[in-house]
Amino acid sequence: MHVVVVGGGIIGAACAEELTRRGASVTLLERDELASGASGRNQGLWVPPEDPALHAIASRSLARYLEIADDAPLPFRIDPHPVGTVFVAVDEEDLAEATDTLATVSAGGFAVSELDDAALVEAEPEVARDLAAAWFIDAGHRLDPAALTVTLALLAASRGAVIRHHLSARALVTDGDHVTGVVTDEGEIKADEVVVAAGPWSPRLLEPLGIRLPVLGVRGWLVRVDPREPLLRHLVRTAEGNGTVASSLAGDIARSGFPTSDGYGSIVHPHPDGTALIGSSRAAWLTPEPEDPSVPRQLLTNAIRIVPRLADAVMLSSWWGLRPMTPDERPVIGRVRDGLVVATGHGSEGVINGAGTAELVASVVLGERPPFDASLFDPFRFA
Repeated sequence: MHVVVVGGGIIGAACAEELTRRGASVTLLERDELASGASGRNQGLWVPPEDPALHAIASRSLARYLEIADDAPLPFRIDPHPVGTVFVAVDEEDLAEATDTLATVSAGGFAVSELDDAALVEAEPEVARDLAAAWFIDAGHRLDPAALTVTLALLAASRGAVIRHHLSARALVTDGDHVTGVVTDEGEIKADEVVVAAGPWSPRLLEPLGIRLPVLGVRGWLVRVDPREPLLRHLVRTAEGNGTVASSLAGDIARSGFPTSDGYGSIVHPHPDGTALIGSSRAAWLTPEPEDPSVPRQLLTNAIRIVPRLADAVMLSSWWGLRPMTPDERPVIGRVRDGLVVATGHGSEGVINGAGTAELVASVVLGERPPFDASLFDPFRFA
């Protein structure tokens, strides 16, 4: 069986790796370079999803990453053991959301313990003391997302996959209701199955076939700072702001069902190179403009609120990536036509759910039993 995978981010690369592992012949098409989009421009973390529907797919992803780390053709960095997360509620208003999030994380099998003042000082001396509450989650792995993406593609190539860079998929080829290939800048590539894993650009390929998926490109910003000396041993994060996009969305987007409330979360990631990465934000593709400094400024303000000594850090850079978001913040994974499978809409959790997504995609393509409940990710659930 020959499968064409469209998209060279973490999802497409993972699908290529898993399909070749199961014996399929694969051609992977990437319009730019591998991991050139959000897959290479994210915080590089595996943390437990806040949605219980994603626990199975996420845990299978982490297991696969750890499995390939030792023998990867391109060494990539991943913490072999959890670095741990200090989870904080800044004020009383945050407590309800934090409690809900922690209950979900705990239900996923991760140890959660509340930290009193003394325990918080012992765990992270630099975290602010005037917070409403703090907990420790025994979870959180740092990794290099770009290197992981390339590693997955190289593993696929070692089994015969053809990796095509700078080759765009322009259209899908059909014979009646059956998809039979992909039109590229260099002509048609025939396929028994096509997997569209092109992130926020996936709908462009699907819409000419009458397939409309509510996947929106959502801009997520990151800031890298040099704190001058190591400040943190664990990830430090809040719940506030998760799952939101800017309220200034155009009306047609708001009517499509996407959440539209303001909000910025805060997560401080002590990078092994001594710098710190700061997130997180979600803003609609339409706003704010990429050069608008207000989002990085807000991220820094939020981070300083929970780690005050970051006020002395030197800002090194800021950047953003486009994340493919659905209204319910769950990915769309499954068959949408004969010969056509889609895997997109992972939002900010493509790395968290990448390899698990690939297992489900391979099962659908090869007609095998799914490894977990596939109905949760039904592409037609928004119809």
